[in-house]
Amino acid sequence: MWPFRGSPQRDGSAEAPGRRLRIALSWSATALLALPTVALSVLIMVVIEMYTGPWLTAAVVGAWVLVGVILFDAGWFTPNRQSSATMFGFRRPVAAESEILSAAWARVTRAPGLDGWPYSLWVQQSAFMNAYAAPTRVVAVTSWAIAALESRQLEAVLAHELGHHLHADQRLRLLDTWCSIPTRIVQRIAAAAGRLANVLGVTAILVRFVVVVALLALLPVALAPTTGLPVALLLSALFAIEPLANATRSRREEFAADRIAVDLGYGRDLAAALREWLRDRPPVTGLLAVRARWFGSHPPIAERLDAMER
Repeated sequence: MWPFRGSPQRDGSAEAPGRRLRIALSWSATALLALPTVALSVLIMVVIEMYTGPWLTAAVVGAWVLVGVILFDAGWFTPNRQSSATMFGFRRPVAAESEILSAAWARVTRAPGLDGWPYSLWVQQSAFMNAYAAPTRVVAVTSWAIAALESRQLEAVLAHELGHHLHADQRLRLLDTWCSIPTRIVQRIAAAAGRLANVLGVTAILVRFVVVVALLALLPVALAPTTGLPVALLLSALFAIEPLANATRSRREEFAADRIAVDLGYGRDLAAALREWLRDRPPVTGLLAVRARWFGSHPPIAERLDAMER
């Protein structure tokens, strides 16, 4: 479904209108799922203005805009891949790893006729299988994946990460990151407070859920005298909806990247790599499984395998 340069269906074939429609629907769904994050960030700024006044709000908004300028400069206009990779904890591949990665990347990008040179390959030192598509066209895989996966499986993992870069324009990804900054700051503060419940073990998930529900119910009561009841109710609703919408959007992006890997001819190999990954991971059960189901950024491996089979 993806119009790669060199694809046998990139001309005016009968499938082109249907392919364009699927891409348009996918982008529309992604934009719709991003709305709660954008709306919540804007509403947080509105509430700050109601509580602090225009001057402090202007300073906060100015800092937000400045961060956006820095983000776009570092991620698009004058990208520094070394800085981006270091920020994510990646390292340059050593000689043997570089040879393996370069050869695999060349094969992945050669089939659809893509230009692979704008992308930069990195390694995360880890004993587990994983891979990343980071800003400034950085692609990283773990050292374990390089050492343990078969050649075609490693190519399949790289094809999946390439799919993340191809699925959404990098400028839109940067814009999404910038728009979500106020929301992510508030969520990180809340998450830091919630980590105090970790002493309760697995039960901490249930305790945090009960506390969050209680806080969302009390938030309109606490804010309504200053913000008005409609704004307070909307803020509470967005705090409840945004994590679900964001997780759904992230899972859709994983399925989309899988589909690109399948279109590139790596479906069976990616499935084999995912089964290898699943074999090395302990099963997720109970409350952890419920949390992963609703708030996880990745869909269950079994669902990804079923989607690739289809």
